[in-house]
Amino acid sequence: MRFALFTLLLTKAILFTATTQAGESAHQIFGLSEYVYIEELGVGYKAKIDTGAESASINAINAQVEKVKGGDDIVHFDLVLPDETLRSVSLPLSKHIRIKRRASDYDEDEKDYTRRPVLELTLCIGGDSHKVEVNLADRRQFSKPMLVGSEPLTAFKALVDPSKKYLQDKTLCAKQDKSKGQKE
Repeated sequence: MRFALFTLLLTKAILFTATTQAGESAHQIFGLSEYVYIEELGVGYKAKIDTGAESASINAINAQVEKVKGGDDIVHFDLVLPDETLRSVSLPLSKHIRIKRRASDYDEDEKDYTRRPVLELTLCIGGDSHKVEVNLADRRQFSKPMLVGSEPLTAFKALVDPSKKYLQDKTLCAKQDKSKGQKE
């Protein structure tokens, strides 16, 4: 009986704390897919929301880093647009990161990671914008050209409802979207 009473009081305390903290900073609810507009590129993408990934990545190929003496290095790459056409882009390099590869993607004598260039880009989701780190990856074989991981989700103070898709209003960022339309 005492154990049941203790458990009930502990549960109430935890729920009260969670409710109080949730009220202090409102969270957005994202679905497993959301529309993301990238301000510096003037392009909107359908993105996979993936809490298991750390960073964000966009569909880009042919990335090459140009070393600039006494300044920021520049990344030259071909951005794969929503209609599958390419746009040549050059932006300052923020850093490089290592992304662990799946075991099925490499042989035993190869490295178990890939090195990717990272850019600082402003993402807009549901009218809310945040500058986050985005790496460049060839995502042409994936269903979504963009991935948004846990670090950007934290910047957006987002919670994910895995039973839903496209919960955020894409029109709040779309006024600036210069890319061609995407099919639903």
